[in-house]
Amino acid sequence: MSIERDTIEPGGGAYGHPSWRAVLLGAILCAVTGVAGPYWTIYLQSSRMFEDYHTAGATFFLFFLFLIFNFGLVHLWRKLALRPDELMATGAMMLVGGSIVTSGLIAYFIPAISSAYYYANSSNQWNTELWPYLPKLLSPLDPNGGIVAIKKFWMGLPAGEPIPWGPWAKPLLVWGIFLMAMFLCMMAIMTLMRKQWVDYEHLSYAIAQVPMELCSAAAAPGAASSILRSKAFWIGLAATFLMASSGGLGHYFGVFPFFRVRSWVRFADGPWQLPFYLDFVVVGLVFLIPNRVAFTVWFVALLSWFLRSFLEAYNLRMSNDWTFGEETNHLAMGATAVFVVASLWLSRGHLKRAVKCALGLGERGYDGGEPTSYRTAFIIVMVSLVVMVAWLRSMGLHYFYAVLLVAMLLAMYFTMARVVAQCGLPMLSPPAYPNNVIAGLFGTSALGARQIAVLGMNYGWHFDMRNSAMSGSGHGMFLTRLRRSGLLWAMLLGLVIAYVASSLTAVWVSYRHGGANMDPWFFGTYPPLPWLWSREAISLNSDPSYGRLVWEGVGALLMAGLVIAQRVWFWWPIHPVGLLISSSHMVYFFWFSVFFAWLVKVLLVTLAGPASFPPARRFFIGMVMGYFLAGGIWAIIDTITGSLGNAVFYI
Repeated sequence: MSIERDTIEPGGGAYGHPSWRAVLLGAILCAVTGVAGPYWTIYLQSSRMFEDYHTAGATFFLFFLFLIFNFGLVHLWRKLALRPDELMATGAMMLVGGSIVTSGLIAYFIPAISSAYYYANSSNQWNTELWPYLPKLLSPLDPNGGIVAIKKFWMGLPAGEPIPWGPWAKPLLVWGIFLMAMFLCMMAIMTLMRKQWVDYEHLSYAIAQVPMELCSAAAAPGAASSILRSKAFWIGLAATFLMASSGGLGHYFGVFPFFRVRSWVRFADGPWQLPFYLDFVVVGLVFLIPNRVAFTVWFVALLSWFLRSFLEAYNLRMSNDWTFGEETNHLAMGATAVFVVASLWLSRGHLKRAVKCALGLGERGYDGGEPTSYRTAFIIVMVSLVVMVAWLRSMGLHYFYAVLLVAMLLAMYFTMARVVAQCGLPMLSPPAYPNNVIAGLFGTSALGARQIAVLGMNYGWHFDMRNSAMSGSGHGMFLTRLRRSGLLWAMLLGLVIAYVASSLTAVWVSYRHGGANMDPWFFGTYPPLPWLWSREAISLNSDPSYGRLVWEGVGALLMAGLVIAQRVWFWWPIHPVGLLISSSHMVYFFWFSVFFAWLVKVLLVTLAGPASFPPARRFFIGMVMGYFLAGGIWAIIDTITGSLGNAVFYI
């Protein structure tokens, strides 16, 4: 069964609802994911299988599911073999569930809701300047309002003392109302956009192509079209598996150093260093996207680095960038607003038909086989928006700022889901942070201490968005490319299971080993940041920053120009998505990997011709798969041995 992108026809057939077996396996694996993600990342500090957009964890578990059912048990009873659609539905549930178990939510969210109380001291005076404004329902305070449970969370429990689950029940439930409304809204939006992005625009979804090849092979593993019959695939897999495993062996036996290429270049006297860093997962995924998009990514990354370095070297930076955001953040924010509007405008034909279908005004069957009906999707979006705004208002945020925060968050997640789907970038930070933009546009004096504290509390779960349910569900819907009615509810089930399992695991492991001893970024550097931001924003008591508004206007104009240029001139080399990633600090870490993949593809097609692309594609998919397998296997070994810090897979 070939999965070449151009063979997937719009309006293709559907299998119907996901089978009970696929949903059951998906639910079980989402529970496993919810435990493994925090345990491997937060405690063992092992391979980052769920940390970013790369789907490594879901692909790893799919691989072993495939081995067990389609190579192992199938010899006992043929009916035990999983069909491709069952693997795809199970994979879609894991893609959504796995998106929130570490950096997509839990690794930031769990420490953030308690850190304002743990890190308070006589020096920062958070107990008098922040605590009075924080909603008590949102933190795991003792029944009498004390912080004993919080201190034990960070310091660890004495041997034999039971975990105080009671203080955590209410905040996890109250937060869960808002978060599930947000995630359900994201999945409904992706349902509405699936046909446009997949069937009409043919976005690459490079990240989903790796598990898709595996699922497709389930129909006939020994067929000539199966990727498992490709020598190029196995060569690529073996190369990176052995390379990554050398790091695991080195960790345990002190030999075989882990191979990574990294060096730095500095512009003038500024602090911005440009890394030359070769990551083979990035190379493999970017090889699967159109070369014009790949060129845009590395070219715009260099331009952005030069702009930042120039502003720093010649002292042209605006002040208080920690509170209000950097110039490039506001440039990207303006670009994001225009990009979202332009995307919806260019999708108007599809959306008009979707609205008619939802209202019963024609277009009957236009939503046939979609993850849910368009009517249901529109209702979910509207109800979720009301719930989110009402929730934020009940916590002390004015309706205006609540609506603005929700709109900006959805715009950020929508933009990042689009960029990841189109560019295949496995690691990405958001164009801007809504808190910074709101504080810069309206001034902290207009917000006041209470609203700043509420924004700071919410900063904890959307800070550094490196994964999301919107992107996970979008890739899951692409993975199940023969459209599946009812898939949205299966993915929601997986999401709820993953939320519960990962929250409980993160709390359990912190009490048993001490949160202060967990991952040094998620439980060390990061937890005070929302409150440092809040404290500084309150103390500044500033007016609106009009200079940053100018940067947003420039970003909006540039994005409008890029969108028009792309539509008017077929030869135009710069894709609009480049402007959306211009402010992401992570793009600097893999610009060289993107450049390398782009160059290899140019040389391959130029020198060897188009016929060389199919085997090369399978080689690079194998290369990505090899790293995923090595990361998962070594994480399991680390779990058995209890060894810490053996991160053989990370980006």
